[in-house]
Amino acid sequence: MYTREKRMKAIELYIKYDQSAAAVIHELGYPDRRMLAKWHKTFLEEQKDGVERDRYIRNPKFSLEQKTTAVKHYLEHGRSIAKTVKLLGYPYRETLQRLVQRISARDSQETSKPEIIQKKERVIALCTRSGSAKKVTKKYGVSREALYDWKNNLLGKEWHKILSKGKARPLPDDRQAFYLR
Repeated sequence: MYTREKRMKAIELYIKYDQSAAAVIHELGYPDRRMLAKWHKTFLEEQKDGVERDRYIRNPKFSLEQKTTAVKHYLEHGRSIAKTVKLLGYPYRETLQRLVQRISARDSQETSKPEIIQKKERVIALCTRSGSAKKVTKKYGVSREALYDWKNNLLGKEWHKILSKGKARPLPDDRQAFYLR
């Protein structure tokens, strides 16, 4: 792998030496004839359209829509990379893992207050429900797994132990205090 500067130096010498690849290779020690010809061809295309090309940039294997669908499925259906890849047939496990890491890092920096408030409202609805969790999921259009993940993140994983030991502790009457937590 050669830097753009090294490639440009080789191309300049190639042009200077009347497209003699042997002279360039003798002077620089790199590249081979075929590679030098490819570099020169790319250089000419760049000159023609004015768009700088880098050989390390490649077309993505999966469209933005496919990536979004995969991450959405992963987040809403139990956060299982293996199941998501098996069900959708794409992307690769490593690719999905990187996408999820990027999105979670971005979300942790950019999560807006309204999103947090919406999640807290849904967790309150889940905790204070009189019927099944399925009704809450239908009402808000989220998966059961996502609701319980939000609940665990907001209230802590020890919450279910407190509830199972005795009487359930009611949520605070002052919901603003809960939202500002």
